[in-house]
Amino acid sequence: MGRGIPMEVPIDFQIDLDLVETICLAHDIGHPAFGHYGEQVLHKKMHEFGGFGANPQNIRIATLLEAKYATGGLDLTRAVLDGLIKYPQLFDKGKHPPNAKPKFTYSEDAELFDWVKRGIVDPSRKPIEGAIADWSDQVAYCVNDIEDSLRAGLLSFVEMESQAELISKSVKQKIKHDVPSITDADAIRTRAVDLQNRLIKPKDLRTRKINLKQWTSDTIKELLHGISIKLTNPDETCVRYQYSLEKSDAAEALALLLKTTAAILVFGDPRVKTLEHKGGLILSKLFETFVEDDRLLPLDFQQLIEAGVSAKERLVADFVAGMTDRYAYSYFSRLFQPGAGSFYEDV
Repeated sequence: MGRGIPMEVPIDFQIDLDLVETICLAHDIGHPAFGHYGEQVLHKKMHEFGGFGANPQNIRIATLLEAKYATGGLDLTRAVLDGLIKYPQLFDKGKHPPNAKPKFTYSEDAELFDWVKRGIVDPSRKPIEGAIADWSDQVAYCVNDIEDSLRAGLLSFVEMESQAELISKSVKQKIKHDVPSITDADAIRTRAVDLQNRLIKPKDLRTRKINLKQWTSDTIKELLHGISIKLTNPDETCVRYQYSLEKSDAAEALALLLKTTAAILVFGDPRVKTLEHKGGLILSKLFETFVEDDRLLPLDFQQLIEAGVSAKERLVADFVAGMTDRYAYSYFSRLFQPGAGSFYEDV
């Protein structure tokens, strides 16, 4: 998808499509178990020790934790690292409270940040390839959330129709420019009825699958065609900072509508909330246990702590954040559930 955006927009500046793809492939490697909820749990635990976020964790994995070279990291180019910095401001306890979304770069990466942004007139902005990857992520996130939720039976278009007022109010509070054809309650009801007719009512299962795939493709195209790339900062020393990704009001409104619908109808569902709650308790307990006794960590992380590569709390967060849901469940059971685990299992 990241490659598709610049190809749709003819401009004089030739965007590096390999760079865009690399940023897209690496943009989510820092996400911990249990998704954004797990990210928020770890941010609260780490707030006194520099905070935690999936995006700054991407940088940490790419430059330190991934063990490809003796010095650590993947030896990526400056342009790739620049594109991976989604939130170009360093962590500050006052500005980034524990309950807020973690939108920052780790303060311990200040030297790296300064090197990446050296010579840039406005380092608070993103390079064009980073902006493209960011919008690609948003498009995939909001569309695939709806598709996955529908497949899992978590999304009801009848509920979407009945909750249209709430969805509309929430979208309008967040959006810069109202788009009545998308954000009004009547427009949302119309969309819910249309989706129900296309994705639920057909009796033939194959027709439903075809219609769902067609909706996914049509919506992604609608969101991608609603953007343009323009020369906005000609005085920037780096050409990647001279161009900006401009999104139409309709594209932003549609993306926000889909994300809000998923947030209210899917992620607010008790079936999801209860599993998130359990996952949060597991991550909290693992973090606290490893900080108290780091001998329970795998040997390579014990060695990193002993070598003083970073503070113990940061390295514990690194290990916990690298877990999948299944691995977190397994490690938790090994530590706290009688009869679970074996001497022959790897940790």
